[in-house]
Amino acid sequence: MRRIEKVREDVRRQHAQRIGELSQALDEAWRLLDAVRPPGTDRAVDTLRATHTDLRKAG
Repeated sequence: MRRIEKVREDVRRQHAQRIGELSQALDEAWRLLDAVRPPGTDRAVDTLRATHTDLRKAG
């Protein structure tokens, strides 16, 4: 039982770390996209911004 709990804890920690890495990568992608296509300059990108508002960090 202890071994199973240890594995669960390890997997949870790994998941949390990976989610953090993916969130950072997504934030960087949006920063780059915002630099290349500022709001109001590309309708398709503006649509993506609106669609993914819940995924973007308030900033």
